[in-house]
Amino acid sequence: KSADFGKNRNLQNLLILTAIKADKTRVMDYINRLDNYDGPEIAKIALGDPYNLYEEAFLIYKKCDLHAEAMDTLLVNIESLERAQEFAARCGEPVVWYKLGKAQLENHQVAEAIESYLKASDATDYIEVIQAAQVECLYDDLVRFLLMARKTAKDAIVDTELVYSYAKADRLADMEEFVSGTNTANVKLVGDRLYEEKFFKAAKILYQSIPDNSKLASCFVQLGEYTQAVEAAKKASNPKTWKEVNIACVQAEQFRCAEIAAMYIIVHPDHLEELISQYEKGGHFEELISLLDTGLSSERSHVGMYTELAILYTKYKPEKLMDFIKM
Repeated sequence: KSADFGKNRNLQNLLILTAIKADKTRVMDYINRLDNYDGPEIAKIALGDPYNLYEEAFLIYKKCDLHAEAMDTLLVNIESLERAQEFAARCGEPVVWYKLGKAQLENHQVAEAIESYLKASDATDYIEVIQAAQVECLYDDLVRFLLMARKTAKDAIVDTELVYSYAKADRLADMEEFVSGTNTANVKLVGDRLYEEKFFKAAKILYQSIPDNSKLASCFVQLGEYTQAVEAAKKASNPKTWKEVNIACVQAEQFRCAEIAAMYIIVHPDHLEELISQYEKGGHFEELISLLDTGLSSERSHVGMYTELAILYTKYKPEKLMDFIKM
């Protein structure tokens, strides 16, 4: 008879279901001892109201090798991330690691979540991972996740955030190598973000790779690399950049570089007055007079330059004014 019972699925189902409804204390014993019952259906009943037999349902799923459902039970019903971690490590299935990663992320265990997602080789939740990792400043972890993500997620956001993460993790050589290869990153956007956050070295590398010479000149200025700023400004070739470089060089008393920049500004009558006031504010009268004097030999010199220089002689070197007027 016991052999018949062992083969009889309906009888085993009946025994366990009766215990669920009438004598819960015996359910665990039956689940352990019996092997021929409709596990998934019984587990659903055990999980539901009014029984709420979570441990029993978990054991059924485990015995039936339904690891995803077992993991859901641990996470949703039993609510034990610790046991879920142990279970994932034991069964090692990607879907289980993925579910664990998602739960860890929701519980703000970001570093642990990234490890789980990596074990799952699943980047489905990449937007949420990027946001959470950036809040926690976990850029090295995020780099590892995004390198995995870009194998499956064909989205420019992944490459863009990878460039940003390399920069924030101070892995500038890796960042430079990445942007020089095939990628879909919005390099300009990342450069602008890093510039705003005062990560000038990283921003400089990105602007060089595009190239964006106006922004590159700004980075050189911020880094105190004035000669390079002048070279970048020559390539950018616009008054706004020359003004920025000139102002920075004057403030840093790098007058040779300041003069090179100024020569591209003083030929525009609209910008001359502003440049003069910059030099005067710093008390750099000698340098200003010398600069305008040199500028007069330019084929683009204009009457405004003569007028302003005459005013400067009047203010600072009246003894030389008459000689200048007679020229």
